[in-house]
Amino acid sequence: MGDEITVWKVLSTIGQGIGKTVEVIGQGVNATVQGVQSANAAVRDSVPITEITMVFNTTDQTIRFINKETARDTRDILGQSAASLKTDQTAGAWIPWYDPPRFDGFANRHLEIVVNDVPVLYIWQRGDFVYWCNKLDSEGRPAKAYKMSGITYVGGQRMLVVRNDPETGYSAFLSNTVGTS
Repeated sequence: MGDEITVWKVLSTIGQGIGKTVEVIGQGVNATVQGVQSANAAVRDSVPITEITMVFNTTDQTIRFINKETARDTRDILGQSAASLKTDQTAGAWIPWYDPPRFDGFANRHLEIVVNDVPVLYIWQRGDFVYWCNKLDSEGRPAKAYKMSGITYVGGQRMLVVRNDPETGYSAFLSNTVGTS
């Protein structure tokens, strides 16, 4: 009876084999997920970050600042006032990268300035500079990109100044940060 093969021994052996296979697959999936997370962190760390620490709204309208990449950065800013974007986690809002094909998917890779529920400016980093546009194409990407006015090279802390000219519409520029507290 000791050397006899029973159905229970076969099922037990098969079950142990399946258990080991699932364990190995689980370890492989975990290693893959960790690899992807490490790669994302390496890419994020390898590019300079431009951080908006304050938004100055020079218009008479209340504007909404929205970071499509990080919802915690959304703020309403009254006309003719300024607001700090400092949080417990950051000194401000990072301008998302949109630089296809390296960083694709514009829908989640830009900042928006919204007035009366209508986006009037889209802002992102690409290459060495910060860019903006005021219109998207039929596929939801910038129709035409303009290099931001002011101090627009990537990296460092900036203040975003939003303005509205009755003839040319909404625009923005970046300047040195005047205060982050």
